[in-house]
Amino acid sequence: MTAQSARMAITDLPVRRLGLADLPACVALAGDRGWSPEQNKWRLMFAVSDVYGVDDPAGGLAGTVVLTRYGSQLATVGMMLVSSRRGRQGLGRRLMQYVLDEAAGAVVYLTATEQGRPLYAQLGFRAVDSSTTYMGIFSSHQLDGAVWPASASVRPVTAGGLGALGALDRAVFGADRERVLARLLTFAERFVECGEPVGGYAAAWANGDITMIGPLVAPDVTTAATLISRLAGGLAGPVRVDIAGRHAGLARWAQAHGLPAGSETTLMAHGGPLPGDRARLFAPVSVAIG
Repeated sequence: MTAQSARMAITDLPVRRLGLADLPACVALAGDRGWSPEQNKWRLMFAVSDVYGVDDPAGGLAGTVVLTRYGSQLATVGMMLVSSRRGRQGLGRRLMQYVLDEAAGAVVYLTATEQGRPLYAQLGFRAVDSSTTYMGIFSSHQLDGAVWPASASVRPVTAGGLGALGALDRAVFGADRERVLARLLTFAERFVECGEPVGGYAAAWANGDITMIGPLVAPDVTTAATLISRLAGGLAGPVRVDIAGRHAGLARWAQAHGLPAGSETTLMAHGGPLPGDRARLFAPVSVAIG
């Protein structure tokens, strides 16, 4: 088989909707690309997102992509993976075009690695911000000696409070995340809110041996820091929060509390500007879901 026919063969293979039974193949594909297994995150995506893939005739998955829809006006794309043996054959572009077609009419956004950014730019995405991973063993004591003022009291989110929480989130996120918020009630280890009426909230959930902090919505950086402290305080294992580039103050606070900066990605949007009051959105559920 010639190189040209091989490229045509892999890009002509059908894209199908994946289900939970495909979890082992998704984990294997992530491992092939040097990514962590993140089985719990995959389970969350299977619950709230549309997971698509292409089967490799040689076995396993040739590629995956995840589309998370927030109504008809906004969607996110994540976990765009192509196996090492199928790289540079046009499959990544094929998967991206597939989900853009599926999300027709919506603003679509994603976080791009340096490697993926050129493809997304060619498809019409533009850079709107950055996102940096801060991860480590959280310290409740401020390592830089800075003193932060006290903020609002924090309480657990309840099913009865989801209506008010959802109204806040729609104003901040610019679309309806009710399905994700409802899932967090049982999926997250901790899910808290603050303010009266509610003005901020955050969740902590397990992803392997790492505790993820997200989403994180707050009226200001002090409240955001308070929510992280309540969720991460007392945890023995590593904590991760992905902080938007516009929130440099929270990023400095995270580093002063034992969470050094790691990889940086680019937030890119397609089809228009991102809706909502993004100044109050400090961190996503995950970079794959938004």
